[in-house]
Amino acid sequence: MINRAVPVAILLATLPLSAFAQGITGGDLGIEYNAPLDGSDFGGTTYSGGVEYGFMRTFSMSVNAAAYKPDNISTTATNVTLHGTYQLSSAASVGGFYGYDSNDGEGLNLFGIEGGTEFMGGDVGAYIGRAEDDGTIFGIDGSYDLRSGFSVIGNVDLIDVDDVRLTQASIGAEYQMAAGPQFYTQIGRITGDVGDDSDSVGFFTIGAKVAFGAARGTTFDNRSIFEVIPGF
Repeated sequence: MINRAVPVAILLATLPLSAFAQGITGGDLGIEYNAPLDGSDFGGTTYSGGVEYGFMRTFSMSVNAAAYKPDNISTTATNVTLHGTYQLSSAASVGGFYGYDSNDGEGLNLFGIEGGTEFMGGDVGAYIGRAEDDGTIFGIDGSYDLRSGFSVIGNVDLIDVDDVRLTQASIGAEYQMAAGPQFYTQIGRITGDVGDDSDSVGFFTIGAKVAFGAARGTTFDNRSIFEVIPGF
């Protein structure tokens, strides 16, 4: 991953600063905390950020990075996701992504396609792809504006790698300040199937995110197995 990133970094470093000032369409920084509902010590904090750079008004490239720090486990997992996005209209986008998960020297490649659109007063997004050569990842999320900055949000995500199948579903609420960050909370359940064994646990999430730029953030978010496993 580092070897691939070096040429890109060199290219970006040689671009004039004026190009960045004109081309950056949005970005965001966020923090969230996840904890199980059964009172166990597992849970964790996620730190995330992203930036998007537009070309020719219809195409953009973005990068999202995140660090996942679980409670009571001395490790920090990371994810970097690169997106190439085509703006079909002011309300719809499609694209492809490549993500890389890393934890304790082990890595996992993820790649696929994604899209999002406004629909009946809300926003809907989805992605589908592969994890390494034989794994499957899939997710769908949505939000619906209510009033006074409040929205209903929800998502369903699935990952199936080797003999492990994980499914996460959650629903919650979000509040967007008129000029400032957004705050959100969700409650959900994750179900895991490993061979013939199956188990599930409920969890809750609280978080905050601040977006900047004309686009108010990036079009798409991180694609990672750690997004499916709250606090992993």
